[in-house]
Amino acid sequence: MSFEFPRAAGNRRGYAPAQVDALIERARLQHQNPDQAVISASELRNVEFDFEPGGYLIAAVDSAIDRLEDSFAAKEIARLRANASEQAVADRLQRVTDIILGRLSRKHGRKFAKTGILLRGYSRRQVDRLCVDITNHFEKKAALDLNSVRRATFKSSRNGYREAQVDAFIDRVIEALQIEKNSRP
Repeated sequence: MSFEFPRAAGNRRGYAPAQVDALIERARLQHQNPDQAVISASELRNVEFDFEPGGYLIAAVDSAIDRLEDSFAAKEIARLRANASEQAVADRLQRVTDIILGRLSRKHGRKFAKTGILLRGYSRRQVDRLCVDITNHFEKKAALDLNSVRRATFKSSRNGYREAQVDAFIDRVIEALQIEKNSRP
């Protein structure tokens, strides 16, 4: 597992190289010692880096982290299957899907807590549009691209949805999509 990232030109900002390199080293240790819990797919999904001039190009790092996350998720699912059973994987998917569908069953514009009139949060309209796509996937088996969920961005708006709740929900959707992807024969 080898990663070399291009740097942002001049004074353009990119991810702090020391932080990225430290994370890649942890991922390398996990890869070399798969039975140890050095870093998980969930941790990779939620990693954040500081920015600095001349840092690593954001898109290149994000793409590498996505590949690592997918690889680690596949290994975690395979480990669950080997240590428990295929039914354990199916049960995990069902539990996560039930949580997702519970949130999706809420009324349009009320799926998540709002920030209030004075604070800004994610645009309720944009989040609800993504929720329609997610609902169609889980209820009607419509295709849903993992990367489109992973890279979803929302405008900031007053009285919007609380970002932490939406982000946690998206993490659950990504987890479910990874389980689905790695449960296919």
